[in-house]
Amino acid sequence: MFDSSLSSLGAKVVVASSGDENHPPENITDGNTNTFWMTTGMFPQEFIIRFAESTEISAVTVDSYNGM
Repeated sequence: MFDSSLSSLGAKVVVASSGDENHPPENITDGNTNTFWMTTGMFPQEFIIRFAESTEISAVTVDSYNGM
């Protein structure tokens, strides 16, 4: 089974355009589907993840929730 926790690979969010106190950018890499990053809602939004070492990425999955 794939470990979706990027933090276990030494990955860290080093830049995020905004964040919420209760839903910080660090939630992006924690592998927990019950946590999430919440932005200010203004566009554009972005984040940068830095890996501890060179890492091959074969897929990216983004889940979005609109509060409904």
